Amino acid sequence: MTDEGQHLGEMLRSARESRGLDRARIERDTRIRERYLSALERGAYDELPGDVYARGFLRTYATYLGLDPDAMTALYRLETRRPTDRSRRPPARVRAMGSPQPRAFVLAPGAVAAAVLTVLVGALVAYLAYQLITFARTPELRVIDPAGDVRGHTESSIVIRGITEPNARVSVSGLAENPSVVADATGSFSIRVQLVPGSNLVTISALDPRTTRQSAEVTRTIEVVGDADAGESRRPPSAQRG
Repeated sequence: MTDEGQHLGEMLRSARESRGLDRARIERDTRIRERYLSALERGAYDELPGDVYARGFLRTYATYLGLDPDAMTALYRLETRRPTDRSRRPPARVRAMGSPQPRAFVLAPGAVAAAVLTVLVGALVAYLAYQLITFARTPELRVIDPAGDVRGHTESSIVIRGITEPNARVSVSGLAENPSVVADATGSFSIRVQLVPGSNLVTISALDPRTTRQSAEVTRTIEVVGDADAGESRRPPSAQRG
């Protein structure tokens, strides 16, 4: 019995004992006679019924113990060669079945470049989509006060309040005096317009400074009631002459 035979047999015996198994039980489970199991553990290969049977027993025994049968068979071949051959080649490394060696994760430069390019393209597409949506849409303009047309207004002016795009210029048209105002950073605005007795059609619009697009127009009809002469006196001279 050689030192290498003792090495192989020791691995088999250690694997069996670490699992708390005895050869009698393994004989029942594998149908391999106990004396052949003992011969394998002792490296007494001449007690086995031929090389083919020996390798078959070894593969079955190794699989049963959770060892790699291919590696164990390779080790068996080394141990059954002539001493001069065995001295030139080291025993094969044995690993447990179901426990493959972990592979190191290697990130190739090409994969990194592809990932970075994908992120950049995605960001560019998102940016272009945002710009397209922003510049293509009509600016918002909502008149909150008055919420609708006004009947029976008794004052010569009215304050119009609403919401539009931040910093947009809000303009009034359709009146003798057509003021304008710039909305604040939140888009809120208020603007006072002068009225004349009777029906006043007030048209409000907003110009978004970012996109230079004009909002849809919002109109309010303000009907002023009261002393016509007083109303005339409040109108500008040009309007009175008309």
